[in-house]
Amino acid sequence: MNIDGRIVTLTSGEVGSLWSGYIGETLLACVMKSFLHNVEDRDAKKLLQLNNDYIQKRIEIYHHLFQTEGMKTPQGFGDQDVFLDAPKMFSDKFYLFYLKEMSRASIINYSNALFASHRRDIRMFMLKNMDEYVEVFNEAIEALLEKGIVIRTPSIPIPTDIYFVESKDFLGKFRGTQRPISAQEIKEIYINLDTNMLGKSIMIAFSQSAKSNDLREYLVRGRKIAHKHIELFINMLTDEDLPSPQLWDPEVTESRIAPFSEKLMHYHTGLAAASGLANYGTAVSQIARKDISLAFARLIVETGKFSLDGANLSIKKGWLEQPPLAANRDKLSDD
Repeated sequence: MNIDGRIVTLTSGEVGSLWSGYIGETLLACVMKSFLHNVEDRDAKKLLQLNNDYIQKRIEIYHHLFQTEGMKTPQGFGDQDVFLDAPKMFSDKFYLFYLKEMSRASIINYSNALFASHRRDIRMFMLKNMDEYVEVFNEAIEALLEKGIVIRTPSIPIPTDIYFVESKDFLGKFRGTQRPISAQEIKEIYINLDTNMLGKSIMIAFSQSAKSNDLREYLVRGRKIAHKHIELFINMLTDEDLPSPQLWDPEVTESRIAPFSEKLMHYHTGLAAASGLANYGTAVSQIARKDISLAFARLIVETGKFSLDGANLSIKKGWLEQPPLAANRDKLSDD
């Protein structure tokens, strides 16, 4: 691109962010198309339409950037990946929860893309995308609260003084009696509960509608992993006499007809696993108690193995679109 008479090419960070961002947006465009076709609740429909409008405009800008920069447009997802004749798979309440969690993950992704970008036009694009997802997130939270279908994180005593930790006992032990859980630790548990509850519900729906045995087995495995992680987090809260949020499993219908292609369902599962890994990594950095930190570290290993097996399955199926690579200097120097 010509900026002030200078030709400024895309950096690796910008190329990678544009490539992955486009694929993610085309996937969400398919999801929104399906949800809008089936939604009945007026509030949910309004918010789904708002998000869909933003996505469609975003995809247009991606196309323009790819054309301007001479960058090949990724295949991503399209009309061939969404089946509007399939019965409704999720409830209207679930649509709102999905929007909340989807927008939260997108805010994180676009903030990372912003920090990885240097060209002003790309930075402004990433910032605009992030702001739009913040709007969707806030609207989804408001709708969920107004309908009374999501609970707030629990209240704890408000600090009225300043204290400093005087003993390493604050860091806890790997087992036995522990100090009370901190507000920061409660927050991380709740965030990861929501992520796993969304992932589990999605994998319930996808596993009951997938036709190929290997994909169905992979989705069932993911559903069981998410269920185990949910139970662990709920037990952490129960041990501290704190409430836990509701499960969203009942919001999945009994339909066995896939609303999306198997490629899309698999990729969406991969996005959920990647989001879970990112959340777990953040949690480990924020948690001080040894027993909770160790639990999260173990979950990272299990989720990482699930994600890797998913990548191998994607390669086997011919679904894994290769991301942009650095130049192979050894190959270029061969005679």
